[in-house]
Amino acid sequence: MKHAYLIVAHNEPIVLKYLLTMLDDERNDVFLHIDRRSTKLYSLFSEKQLQHARLFVLENRKAVHWGDISQVEVEYLLFETALKHGPYSYYHLLSGVDLPIKSQDYIHRFFQENAGHEFVGFWWEKSHRRDLHRKVQRYYLFTPYLREGSLCVHGAMSFIRNIVLAMQKATSYRRYKRKKFCKGFQWVSITQDLCSYLVMEKSKVFRLFRYTLCPDEIFIQTMVWNSKFRSRLYNSEDVVLGSMRAIDWHRGSPYVWRKEDEETLLNSPCLFARKFSEKEPQVLELLYQKLRG
Repeated sequence: MKHAYLIVAHNEPIVLKYLLTMLDDERNDVFLHIDRRSTKLYSLFSEKQLQHARLFVLENRKAVHWGDISQVEVEYLLFETALKHGPYSYYHLLSGVDLPIKSQDYIHRFFQENAGHEFVGFWWEKSHRRDLHRKVQRYYLFTPYLREGSLCVHGAMSFIRNIVLAMQKATSYRRYKRKKFCKGFQWVSITQDLCSYLVMEKSKVFRLFRYTLCPDEIFIQTMVWNSKFRSRLYNSEDVVLGSMRAIDWHRGSPYVWRKEDEETLLNSPCLFARKFSEKEPQVLELLYQKLRG
C-alpha cells in the first residue's frame, strides 16, 4: 500500500518546496496543513500540484500555538483526513522544515522490511522525566496567550496562570496518580492500525491532555505505552532510532543542519531529519541532488 505524509507547516517556503519535491513519488500521498495565520504561505501552496504524488492542501486550517492543545488538534485533523483517503502502510508525521535523508526507494524498502513496527521515539532520561511530571501533573491555563495577543491580555492571562501554577506547586497537587505518561519526539511514523486507534481514542486524548503543556510530545507516546502497540515499537530505548529521525537537541532547539553536516546526514541510519532553514540553502540542494538527482 501507499504511504501518507502528514505535514505541519507555518513558515520556510523554500524548505517546504524541497520537502514536497523530495516526497513526490507515485507511492505517496501528501497531506499539508498550513497554519491559519500563515496567509502568504497558504497562497503559495494552496493550488500546488505534484507530478507523481497526490497532494492534499487542507482548507480547514487551525491556528497552532506553541505548547498548546492546538498542536494535537492539527495532528488529529491530518490523521482523520488521511484515513478517509487510505488505507496506507504508514502515516509519517513531519514538520514543514523536515527533509528525508534517504531515497524514496530506500524508505519504502525499509518499511516493507519492518512492516508492523511503530516508529515512535521515547525520552527516558531523568531530566525528561522531571519535565514530563511538571507538564502533565499541573493545569496550564491560557497557553495560547503566552506568546501572542495584546500586552494587557498577555499580562492578565500570565498573572492568573502563574498564580494557579504556584498554588498547585505549593500544595503538591497532582492531576493523575496512577496513569503512566511518556514523552518523546512529536514526529512519528505509524501504521494504519495505530492511526485508527488514535482516532478512535480521540475523546480520551483530549480529556487527558487539554491542560497539559506541550501535549504534542506526550499524547502519542502515552497512548502507545498503555496499549497493545507497546509490543510493536521498533526501538523504545533510543529516541532517535525509535522514530528514525535525526534531530539534534544538544547543539540547538533543535540544531539547524548545515552544509558541513552533509555526510553526517547521509550516513545516518535515520530516514528523516529536522530542522532545516532557507538560511542554510546549500545543504538543501546537496541533499536534493544526492537523493533525487
